[in-house]
Amino acid sequence: MPSSKEEAGYLEGWVSVIVNTLLFIIKLYAGILANSIAIIADAFHTLSDSITSVALIIGYKIAFKPPDEEHPFGHQRFESVTSIIIGTLLGVVGFEFVQRSISKLISRETLIFSWIAVIVLAVSVVAKEWLARWALGLATRFNAESIKADAWHHRSDAVATLLVLIGLFMSRLAWWIDGVLGLMVSGLIIYVAYDIIKRASENILGRSPTPSEKLKLKDLASRISGDIRDLHHIHLHEYGEHVEVTLHIRLPPGINLSEAHEIASKLEELIRKELKWEATIHVEPYKD
Repeated sequence: MPSSKEEAGYLEGWVSVIVNTLLFIIKLYAGILANSIAIIADAFHTLSDSITSVALIIGYKIAFKPPDEEHPFGHQRFESVTSIIIGTLLGVVGFEFVQRSISKLISRETLIFSWIAVIVLAVSVVAKEWLARWALGLATRFNAESIKADAWHHRSDAVATLLVLIGLFMSRLAWWIDGVLGLMVSGLIIYVAYDIIKRASENILGRSPTPSEKLKLKDLASRISGDIRDLHHIHLHEYGEHVEVTLHIRLPPGINLSEAHEIASKLEELIRKELKWEATIHVEPYKD
C-alpha cells in the first residue's frame, strides 16, 4: 500500500492505464464484431480513462514539486488543474458520441448479438467497479480530489458498460436500442465531466468556509479572548494540503496596539495548531 498521497496518485494512475488499455482493446473488438455504436462508444470511454490517468500521473509529478520563489505555497493546485483536464477530455468524448448515436438512429443501424461481446462487457463491468472502489479507498485515505475524480470516471464507465450489456440482450426486440443506449452513455459521460470540472474549479477559485468551519473558528476565538467580536470576511485558499485562511476580527476601540497584536497572534497560532491552517488576521475596532 502507498504511504503518501503522491505515491497513491502514481499507483492509481499506472494501474488504471494498464487495466483500461487492455479493456479498451477487447471492448473495441467486441463492438466491431457486434456493429454496436454503444459498445464502441463505451470502449473509447474506457480509453479516455487511460488518457486521464496519464494526465493524473503528470499532474502529480508537477503538483508535488517543492515550493520555490515563484510558487511559495507549492504546486499542489495543479492537482485541480489535472481534474479539469480529466473533465474536459471526458466532455469531448461525451459530445462526440452524442453525434455518433444520433447518426446511427437516423440511419436505422442495428447491432449484431454476440456472446463474445456479452462476456467482454461482463468482465469489464466487474473490473471497472473493482477499480473504482479501490481508487475511492485511496482517495478517502489520502484526501485526494483528483484520485476521487478518476475513481468516479471508472464507476461511470462500469455503469455505462452495464447499460450497454442490458441493451445487447434487448437488441432483438428493438432496432433502436443501441442508438438510444449510446445517447444514455454519452449523457452520463457529459454529466460526470461537468461534476469533475465544477469541483476542481471551486478549489482553484477559493471558497467560503462551511457553517461547521465557521463555528470552529468562532469557538477558537472565544478561547483566546472574550473581547473578540464578529469574525467576518473569512476566506479559505487551498493549495492541496496547505490551507491559508484570512479573516477579520473586531476588538474594543480602546485596546492598545500591542494587546491587539498579541490577541491576533495567539488566535493565528491556535488555528495553526487545531486546524492545521495558516491564518492571517486583520483587526478592526467595534462600536459599543
